[in-house]
Amino acid sequence: MRIFSRRSLLSFGGSDSSGSETDPLVHIASLLVHATEAGCTAVRSTVTAIPGAELHDVAQQGKLVIVLESADSGAIAGVASELQHLPGVLTVSIVAHLTERASALDEIDESTTVPAQ
Repeated sequence: MRIFSRRSLLSFGGSDSSGSETDPLVHIASLLVHATEAGCTAVRSTVTAIPGAELHDVAQQGKLVIVLESADSGAIAGVASELQHLPGVLTVSIVAHLTERASALDEIDESTTVPAQ
């Protein structure tokens, strides 16, 4: 099995031709994984080996949500494929995929900031 690091995700397949060198595009995707109990364990250990990947359990047993960032959409598809081939994984679905300029991810959107109480 191939393990992707955050660095390999960001450099997988070279730079995105639609992004500029000074402000590249960042692909952000969420994946929904449905798996057996053993499959969920395998997914958790695989995803925790990917620095920067976020893993979220959902209320329904056997389902996990994963959020990935990459400089290339092919890396996201590669991770989805790797997860699909883990024993006990039933389905892997990319449920959202968007792109943002890297500089926009560093900006704070005051309209969505929740004030401390």
